[in-house]
Amino acid sequence: MNTNTHRLFYSIACPTIITRAQWGGRQPSGTPSTLATPVNIVVIHHTVTGTGTTQAACAPIVRSIQNHHMNTNGWLDIGYNFLVCEDGNIYEGRGWTRVGAHAVSWNSRSIGIAVIGDFTSKPICTLYPLKSQLERLTISTDNPYAELLLHMTPH
Repeated sequence: MNTNTHRLFYSIACPTIITRAQWGGRQPSGTPSTLATPVNIVVIHHTVTGTGTTQAACAPIVRSIQNHHMNTNGWLDIGYNFLVCEDGNIYEGRGWTRVGAHAVSWNSRSIGIAVIGDFTSKPICTLYPLKSQLERLTISTDNPYAELLLHMTPH
């Protein structure tokens, strides 16, 4: 009798990630700190903005968020590591390796993902179409202990 323990591994395709160059992102005004990975926490935000269903509609929203974070908040760059839009794409912010500016006291130990749109008056079930993109992105961190946190205060 074989007493070896076998682990089941599965592969989940990474969702489409629109690079900073593809959405027309500005260069950071400085170099954000390096994020120690893997992280155990993923903080989910909403942007309290409009949304779009095409890349052509979503990219300007991401640029607007970056401009607000840099010009109004005085941050080095867009605060989120990634943003998810209703077009089904994920937009690269600071990426996997840079500390975000999205949740004070959590930035240096988390990835910040913003769902583009305003969910303050919409039922949370409106997020369900984006659920698979969020799950695929968080699973791609390859950390079985990742914890999702929901942060509903806009930046």
